[in-house]
Amino acid sequence: MICIPIVDATHQEALRSIERSAPAEDAIELRMDLIADGELPRLIACARRISGRVRIIVTCRRREEALPPASLEHTERRKNIPRTMKMRLLKQAIELGADYVDIELAEGEKSISELRRFCEKNGNRTQLIVSWHDIEKTPSLKELKTIFNACADAGADVVKIVPYARRLGDNIRVLNLIDYAKGRHRKIISMCMGELGQVSRIIAPLWGSYLAFAVLPGGGKSAPGQLSVKAMKEFRQLLRRQQPFPQAWLLPPGAMNFILVGNPVRQSLSPVMHNTALEALKIEGHYSAFCVMDPAAAVAGIRGMNIRGASVTIPFKTAVMDFLDEIDPDASAVGAVNTIVNECGRLSGYNTDWWGLTRALKDKTKIAGKTFVVLGAGGTARSAVYGIKKEGGRPVIVNRTADKGKELAAMFDCPFYPLESLGGIKAHGLINTTSVGMYPQADQSPVAPELLTDYRVVMDVIYNPLCTRLLQDAAAAGADIVSGAEMFVYQGAQQLKLWTGRQAPLELMRKTVYERLKKSEKRHQGKK
Repeated sequence: MICIPIVDATHQEALRSIERSAPAEDAIELRMDLIADGELPRLIACARRISGRVRIIVTCRRREEALPPASLEHTERRKNIPRTMKMRLLKQAIELGADYVDIELAEGEKSISELRRFCEKNGNRTQLIVSWHDIEKTPSLKELKTIFNACADAGADVVKIVPYARRLGDNIRVLNLIDYAKGRHRKIISMCMGELGQVSRIIAPLWGSYLAFAVLPGGGKSAPGQLSVKAMKEFRQLLRRQQPFPQAWLLPPGAMNFILVGNPVRQSLSPVMHNTALEALKIEGHYSAFCVMDPAAAVAGIRGMNIRGASVTIPFKTAVMDFLDEIDPDASAVGAVNTIVNECGRLSGYNTDWWGLTRALKDKTKIAGKTFVVLGAGGTARSAVYGIKKEGGRPVIVNRTADKGKELAAMFDCPFYPLESLGGIKAHGLINTTSVGMYPQADQSPVAPELLTDYRVVMDVIYNPLCTRLLQDAAAAGADIVSGAEMFVYQGAQQLKLWTGRQAPLELMRKTVYERLKKSEKRHQGKK
């Protein structure tokens, strides 16, 4: 989303800028500290009349956090608006239906809470941007994270952090802050002011910054370093054409950087889990998710940009194997890779899914000598069958489609039965590897409740919801149950060990994943 700042010296000039800007881009920002005689109701009404889709941000920036790029005259005309008048103006913006109001963290918890309550009173039509600016320098990444957390805790819908770049390396800090925010599922606007900060203005939207600021020809800038709308779009197109991972161009030297590649990846919990673990281990590294179309280009990007490690998810777990230098025997036997390790350009593929599944299962039962029904015949079923056999168990494949089930059974030399034969199979445990019961079809189960009474343990690889209908029915029948979240955490811990050689903080990773899933379930329930 591109936002055009409205920074004109007079109300009439601002109206003319709005007429040009509102139809052109996604958002406009009314800088009421710069529009000397601006009448907010008329300015908003003008924007709404011209464009029904444009989003409106109303800002009244503190002098201490504003650094206009133009002349001394422009700087001198900034209004020193008292707090009471500023609060009145921002509340008026909320009443007029502005999409966002921007208030600085420095205005204090009391003022921010007052605006938060006013937004709620007016039906939450307006979102709150809590912002922080440093017009002299860029603090350390640790300090920026502290500031981010303070903004988020203050009640921000969107956090905005914009320091001044004194060196090119400052861009890296604010860009890495975007990953930090994404790992916590928070919206952030993050970039650097100044000419050296232009790099971050170009890259930040590609990394996931909520919006970017740019100007139309002849338009005024609200901060030094802002580019034209045309230049922003041209740079974006260039970067997207050139590399599968433009983010890696600015990764800090020596940092251990990791990615998730797949399609889709939006709902993945891997970033929040791995970034939390990396932070706990005090490893300078970052984990980001990328939705890719071409597995060959993705692997080339991993190799060429020296990305230390990658997770691979659907639909590329088999396809990436053709482009790696070495395949671990376990991954080769499973026929799928979900983990890539980069050793100075040499890429090795591993599979931690089977290990995570069996490790989660062994928390509840012994596998050796036991029979387990595996529902499904896809990639996860292969991991389950392989893991059970490797641990000395006896897998039995049950699948709705006979051809796929028989193919998997032949691959691992184990029995296959059609789904309708499930009631006649005697087994110690059952593992569901299908997607039946996954949100939003959380009320479904692949197995009728009356068929679960003879199983001692039931596992479902689905982790959203945490306790599927299958697991609820199994628990009611007296079986021990295993959530797919356990498999997810264990396989992630094994990935981290392969990438870093360090033991993963397993309990912290589990806590992080479970907390995020529980929050997600509450949101789903609230929508019903």
